[in-house]
Amino acid sequence: MTACIGEPVSWLRLERFALGAADPAIASHVAACPACRHCLDQIRGDTVALPPLVVASPPPRRTWLRWLVPALAAAAAAAALIAVLRPRPSSDGVVRVAVKGAGEVSLELVRERAGAIRFDATSYAPGDRWKVMVSCPPSASGAPLSIAVSVDDGISVDHPLAAARIACGNRVVVPGAFTITGSRANRVCARIAAAPDGDLATACLTLAPEAHEPRREPRPEPTRCAPG
Repeated sequence: MTACIGEPVSWLRLERFALGAADPAIASHVAACPACRHCLDQIRGDTVALPPLVVASPPPRRTWLRWLVPALAAAAAAAALIAVLRPRPSSDGVVRVAVKGAGEVSLELVRERAGAIRFDATSYAPGDRWKVMVSCPPSASGAPLSIAVSVDDGISVDHPLAAARIACGNRVVVPGAFTITGSRANRVCARIAAAPDGDLATACLTLAPEAHEPRREPRPEPTRCAPG
């Protein structure tokens, strides 16, 4: 290979020229210089065409996922709604229910037996008098509650108290009192709404009859024979 006729062109500039960079000075130089033209030919000969990049196609989407995710979200929302709206019983004789426009409202039954008052009673006996008490948050104090009370013994449903509207507060007594007779469990329910035509929520408590020991009849005295 002959020597460059002038100032040799650097390998980097030749590579850029081979890649398409416009440089008139290099073009005229390699046209006249066999040595630099030979280097340019080597660079161009070393260029290897890479195979086209194969882009992997995305895996097919599972169509069942399209409806499964929204379905799970809807089920979770429905479960949360049921948890909010379903009355929450407790062991203290109080049931709580969410009332639209009033928030959480609690229902409580108060028993009066021979002058003794009990707030957590869940059983009844003849002569007991019952009252219904309702509690709701202070934030709902401006929304009177419409309340209708029913008593169901599994055979018939009675409405011992007239429908009433009461102001929201702590342990507000619904006007009136009632008694329960018979020997069956009775379900006392209050249908509550924040307005006369509002959505109703129902809270219920069950009162069971108290067990009574059977009356014992006196045993007859054994017959004794008179001495003869």
